[in-house]
Amino acid sequence: MKNTIYIFILLLTFKAKSQEQKEHPNYKNTISLEFYQPFQNNIREFSNDDWILGYEPSKKSNYSRKAVSNAFGISYERVVKNIILRTRFGFSIREINESESYQNINQEEDFTTNLSKEYNYKQIHINSLIGVAKRVKLVNSFDFDFGIEFAFVQYKKANGNYKYYLTQNTISDNRFLFAQNINVIDQFGSIQSIGLGPILKPQYYFSDRLVVSAEFQVYFMKTFTNDKTTRIETSYSTFEDGSFENIELSQEINYNVNQWNWTKISPLIRVGYKF
Repeated sequence: MKNTIYIFILLLTFKAKSQEQKEHPNYKNTISLEFYQPFQNNIREFSNDDWILGYEPSKKSNYSRKAVSNAFGISYERVVKNIILRTRFGFSIREINESESYQNINQEEDFTTNLSKEYNYKQIHINSLIGVAKRVKLVNSFDFDFGIEFAFVQYKKANGNYKYYLTQNTISDNRFLFAQNINVIDQFGSIQSIGLGPILKPQYYFSDRLVVSAEFQVYFMKTFTNDKTTRIETSYSTFEDGSFENIELSQEINYNVNQWNWTKISPLIRVGYKF
Protein backbone atom coordinates (compact mmCIF):
# COMPACT_ATOMS: atom_id res chain seq x y z
CA MET A 1 0.00 0.00 0.00
CA LYS A 2 2.79 2.39 0.93
CA ASN A 3 4.56 1.61 -2.32
CA THR A 4 1.37 2.30 -4.28
CA ILE A 5 0.91 5.67 -2.55
CA TYR A 6 4.55 6.52 -3.13
CA ILE A 7 4.30 5.72 -6.83
CA PHE A 8 1.06 7.74 -7.08
CA ILE A 9 2.74 10.78 -5.48
CA LEU A 10 5.68 10.46 -7.88
CA LEU A 11 3.31 10.35 -10.84
CA LEU A 12 1.46 13.47 -9.65
CA THR A 13 4.74 15.32 -9.09
CA PHE A 14 6.00 14.36 -12.54
CA LYS A 15 2.71 15.44 -14.11
CA ALA A 16 2.77 18.79 -12.29
CA LYS A 17 6.34 19.47 -13.40
CA SER A 18 5.45 18.51 -16.96
CA GLN A 19 2.49 20.92 -16.90
CA GLU A 20 4.66 23.68 -15.45
CA GLN A 21 7.23 23.20 -18.19
CA LYS A 22 4.45 23.20 -20.74
CA GLU A 23 2.95 26.39 -19.33
CA HIS A 24 6.27 28.24 -19.15
CA PRO A 25 8.56 27.02 -21.92
CA ASN A 26 12.01 28.57 -22.03
CA TYR A 27 11.79 30.60 -25.24
CA LYS A 28 14.80 32.84 -25.84
CA ASN A 29 13.43 35.30 -28.40
CA THR A 30 10.51 37.75 -28.50
CA ILE A 31 9.34 39.90 -31.36
CA SER A 32 6.76 42.58 -30.54
CA LEU A 33 4.59 45.34 -31.90
CA GLU A 34 4.74 48.63 -29.98
CA PHE A 35 2.32 51.54 -29.69
CA TYR A 36 3.35 54.69 -27.82
CA GLN A 37 3.22 58.46 -27.62
CA PRO A 38 5.80 60.36 -29.73
CA PHE A 39 8.82 61.59 -27.78
CA GLN A 40 8.33 65.25 -26.82
CA ASN A 41 11.58 67.11 -26.32
CA ASN A 42 10.75 70.79 -25.73
CA ILE A 43 11.08 71.57 -29.43
CA ARG A 44 8.11 73.74 -30.27
CA GLU A 45 7.66 72.86 -33.94
CA PHE A 46 8.27 69.17 -33.36
CA SER A 47 6.31 68.40 -30.20
CA ASN A 48 3.48 70.91 -29.86
CA ASP A 49 0.13 69.12 -29.91
CA ASP A 50 -1.81 72.06 -28.48
CA TRP A 51 -4.35 74.07 -30.42
CA ILE A 52 -2.52 76.21 -32.98
CA LEU A 53 -5.20 78.72 -34.00
CA GLY A 54 -5.97 81.42 -31.47
CA TYR A 55 -9.42 82.27 -30.17
CA GLU A 56 -11.24 85.13 -31.89
CA PRO A 57 -14.09 86.65 -29.82
CA SER A 58 -17.34 86.65 -31.74
CA LYS A 59 -21.06 85.97 -31.38
CA LYS A 60 -20.87 83.29 -34.09
CA SER A 61 -17.81 81.03 -34.32
CA ASN A 62 -16.95 77.52 -35.48
CA TYR A 63 -13.94 75.40 -34.58
CA SER A 64 -12.71 72.13 -36.01
CA ARG A 65 -9.67 70.03 -35.14
CA LYS A 66 -8.53 66.68 -36.50
CA ALA A 67 -5.21 65.52 -35.13
CA VAL A 68 -3.12 62.35 -35.04
CA SER A 69 -0.14 61.98 -32.70
CA ASN A 70 0.95 58.36 -32.38
CA ALA A 71 4.03 56.20 -32.66
CA PHE A 72 4.34 52.54 -33.56
CA GLY A 73 7.19 50.14 -34.17
CA ILE A 74 8.72 46.72 -33.77
CA SER A 75 11.10 45.36 -31.14
CA TYR A 76 13.26 42.25 -30.77
CA GLU A 77 14.48 40.75 -27.48
CA ARG A 78 17.01 37.99 -26.83
CA VAL A 79 17.33 36.35 -23.40
CA VAL A 80 20.86 35.36 -22.32
CA LYS A 81 20.88 33.97 -18.74
CA ASN A 82 18.15 36.36 -17.53
CA ILE A 83 19.88 39.29 -19.26
CA ILE A 84 17.68 40.91 -21.91
CA LEU A 85 19.26 42.37 -25.01
CA ARG A 86 16.81 44.33 -27.10
CA THR A 87 16.64 46.55 -30.15
CA ARG A 88 13.70 48.70 -31.28
CA PHE A 89 12.76 50.65 -34.39
CA GLY A 90 9.70 52.79 -34.98
CA PHE A 91 8.01 55.80 -36.53
CA SER A 92 6.10 58.70 -35.01
CA ILE A 93 3.38 60.30 -37.10
CA ARG A 94 2.01 63.73 -36.26
CA GLU A 95 -0.66 65.38 -38.36
CA ILE A 96 -2.74 68.39 -37.35
CA ASN A 97 -5.66 69.92 -39.28
CA GLU A 98 -7.41 72.87 -37.67
CA SER A 99 -9.98 75.32 -38.95
CA GLU A 100 -11.79 78.27 -37.43
CA SER A 101 -14.39 80.65 -38.79
CA TYR A 102 -16.30 83.47 -37.19
CA GLN A 103 -18.59 86.37 -37.97
CA ASN A 104 -18.46 89.70 -36.19
CA ILE A 105 -21.34 92.17 -36.66
CA ASN A 106 -20.70 95.85 -35.95
CA GLN A 107 -24.10 97.52 -35.87
CA GLU A 108 -22.74 100.96 -34.93
CA GLU A 109 -20.45 101.23 -37.98
CA ASP A 110 -22.72 99.21 -40.30
CA PHE A 111 -20.38 96.44 -41.39
CA THR A 112 -19.89 92.72 -40.81
CA THR A 113 -16.61 90.80 -40.80
CA ASN A 114 -16.25 87.16 -41.85
CA LEU A 115 -12.98 85.41 -41.15
CA SER A 116 -11.83 81.85 -41.81
CA LYS A 117 -8.48 80.30 -40.87
CA GLU A 118 -6.92 76.89 -41.55
CA TYR A 119 -3.72 75.24 -40.41
CA ASN A 120 -2.27 71.93 -41.64
CA TYR A 121 0.88 70.28 -40.33
CA LYS A 122 2.58 66.95 -41.11
CA GLN A 123 5.68 65.41 -39.60
CA ILE A 124 7.47 62.06 -39.12
CA HIS A 125 10.00 61.00 -36.49
CA ILE A 126 12.30 57.98 -36.83
CA ASN A 127 13.03 56.26 -33.50
CA SER A 128 15.95 53.83 -32.98
CA LEU A 129 16.68 52.31 -29.56
CA ILE A 130 19.07 49.70 -28.07
CA GLY A 131 18.84 48.46 -24.48
CA VAL A 132 20.01 45.91 -21.94
CA ALA A 133 18.04 44.78 -18.88
CA LYS A 134 17.87 42.24 -16.07
CA ARG A 135 14.77 40.04 -15.82
CA VAL A 136 13.26 39.25 -12.42
CA LYS A 137 10.51 36.68 -11.86
CA LEU A 138 7.74 38.12 -9.69
CA VAL A 139 4.90 35.56 -9.63
CA ASN A 140 3.46 33.10 -12.10
CA SER A 141 2.89 34.81 -15.45
CA PHE A 142 4.58 38.06 -14.31
CA ASP A 143 8.14 39.25 -14.97
CA PHE A 144 9.81 42.60 -14.43
CA ASP A 145 12.72 43.97 -16.49
CA PHE A 146 14.94 46.83 -15.33
CA GLY A 147 17.92 48.26 -17.16
CA ILE A 148 19.09 51.08 -19.41
CA GLU A 149 18.38 52.09 -23.01
CA PHE A 150 20.10 54.26 -25.60
CA ALA A 151 17.75 56.25 -27.84
CA PHE A 152 18.24 58.13 -31.10
CA VAL A 153 15.39 60.20 -32.56
CA GLN A 154 15.47 61.83 -35.99
CA TYR A 155 12.84 64.56 -36.28
CA LYS A 156 12.39 64.72 -40.06
CA LYS A 157 11.69 67.89 -42.02
CA ALA A 158 8.10 69.05 -41.45
CA ASN A 159 5.64 71.10 -43.47
CA GLY A 160 3.11 73.60 -42.20
CA ASN A 161 0.50 75.58 -44.14
CA TYR A 162 -1.56 78.46 -42.76
CA LYS A 163 -4.47 80.03 -44.69
CA TYR A 164 -6.33 83.21 -43.70
CA TYR A 165 -9.30 84.75 -45.53
CA LEU A 166 -11.17 87.86 -44.36
CA THR A 167 -14.02 89.82 -45.97
CA GLN A 168 -15.96 92.91 -44.86
CA ASN A 169 -19.34 94.08 -46.19
CA THR A 170 -21.91 96.65 -45.15
CA ILE A 171 -24.91 95.36 -43.24
CA SER A 172 -27.52 97.63 -44.81
CA ASP A 173 -26.91 96.86 -48.51
CA ASN A 174 -24.22 94.14 -48.44
CA ARG A 175 -21.77 96.42 -50.26
CA PHE A 176 -18.16 95.16 -50.53
CA LEU A 177 -15.61 96.97 -48.34
CA PHE A 178 -12.44 94.90 -48.01
CA ALA A 179 -10.98 91.40 -48.56
CA GLN A 180 -7.65 89.87 -47.61
CA ASN A 181 -6.19 86.45 -48.43
CA ILE A 182 -2.99 85.30 -46.69
CA ASN A 183 -1.13 82.03 -47.33
CA VAL A 184 1.91 80.96 -45.29
CA ILE A 185 4.04 77.92 -46.13
CA ASP A 186 6.63 76.74 -43.59
CA GLN A 187 9.26 74.06 -44.02
CA PHE A 188 10.92 73.18 -40.73
CA GLY A 189 14.44 71.77 -40.76
CA SER A 190 15.32 68.39 -39.25
CA ILE A 191 16.55 67.95 -35.67
CA GLN A 192 18.27 65.02 -33.92
CA SER A 193 18.21 63.82 -30.31
CA ILE A 194 20.36 61.18 -28.59
CA GLY A 195 20.26 60.11 -24.96
CA LEU A 196 19.77 57.49 -22.27
CA GLY A 197 16.79 56.40 -20.21
CA PRO A 198 15.76 53.68 -17.75
CA ILE A 199 13.99 50.44 -18.67
CA LEU A 200 11.21 49.64 -16.18
CA LYS A 201 8.99 47.04 -17.79
CA PRO A 202 6.35 44.78 -16.19
CA GLN A 203 5.42 41.85 -18.43
CA TYR A 204 2.46 39.49 -18.34
CA TYR A 205 2.20 36.11 -20.09
CA PHE A 206 -1.20 35.46 -21.64
CA SER A 207 -0.10 32.09 -22.97
CA ASP A 208 3.02 30.10 -23.82
CA ARG A 209 3.93 32.51 -26.58
CA LEU A 210 1.82 35.66 -26.17
CA VAL A 211 3.06 38.39 -23.80
CA VAL A 212 1.95 41.94 -23.05
CA SER A 213 4.14 44.61 -21.44
CA ALA A 214 4.02 48.31 -20.66
CA GLU A 215 6.53 51.10 -20.07
CA PHE A 216 6.66 54.77 -19.20
CA GLN A 217 9.51 55.95 -21.40
CA VAL A 218 11.60 58.97 -20.42
CA TYR A 219 15.08 59.96 -21.64
CA PHE A 220 17.77 62.50 -20.85
CA MET A 221 18.71 63.73 -24.32
CA LYS A 222 21.04 65.97 -26.23
CA THR A 223 19.20 67.75 -29.04
CA PHE A 224 21.19 69.32 -31.85
CA THR A 225 20.87 70.67 -35.40
CA ASN A 226 22.48 73.02 -37.89
CA ASP A 227 19.53 72.94 -40.31
CA LYS A 228 17.24 75.80 -41.29
CA THR A 229 13.56 76.69 -41.54
CA THR A 230 12.09 78.61 -44.47
CA ARG A 231 8.83 80.56 -44.69
CA ILE A 232 7.05 81.98 -47.72
CA GLU A 233 4.12 84.31 -47.04
CA THR A 234 1.86 85.79 -49.70
CA SER A 235 -0.84 88.37 -49.02
CA TYR A 236 -3.43 89.64 -51.49
CA SER A 237 -5.76 92.49 -50.45
CA THR A 238 -8.67 94.07 -52.34
CA PHE A 239 -10.14 97.44 -51.32
CA GLU A 240 -13.54 99.12 -51.69
CA ASP A 241 -12.44 101.29 -54.61
CA GLY A 242 -11.27 98.27 -56.64
CA SER A 243 -7.56 98.71 -55.97
CA PHE A 244 -5.49 95.81 -54.70
CA GLU A 245 -2.20 95.05 -52.99
CA ASN A 246 -0.04 91.95 -53.43
CA ILE A 247 2.82 91.26 -50.99
CA GLU A 248 5.21 88.30 -50.91
CA LEU A 249 7.67 87.79 -48.06
CA SER A 250 10.30 85.12 -47.55
CA GLN A 251 12.18 84.29 -44.37
CA GLU A 252 15.00 81.91 -43.50
CA ILE A 253 16.06 80.89 -40.00
CA ASN A 254 19.40 79.13 -39.54
CA TYR A 255 19.48 76.95 -36.42
CA ASN A 256 22.40 76.31 -34.13
CA VAL A 257 20.83 74.18 -31.39
CA ASN A 258 22.68 72.23 -28.70
CA GLN A 259 20.69 71.48 -25.54
CA TRP A 260 20.28 68.81 -22.86
CA ASN A 261 16.93 68.07 -21.23
CA TRP A 262 14.54 65.33 -20.10
CA THR A 263 11.77 64.31 -22.46
CA LYS A 264 8.17 64.15 -21.32
CA ILE A 265 6.89 60.73 -20.23
CA SER A 266 5.82 58.61 -23.20
CA PRO A 267 3.42 55.73 -22.29
CA LEU A 268 3.94 52.51 -24.25
CA ILE A 269 2.08 49.22 -24.65
CA ARG A 270 3.66 46.20 -26.34
CA VAL A 271 2.27 42.89 -27.62
CA GLY A 272 4.87 40.19 -28.21
CA TYR A 273 5.30 36.70 -29.60
CA LYS A 274 7.90 34.38 -28.06
CA PHE A 275 9.79 31.76 -30.03
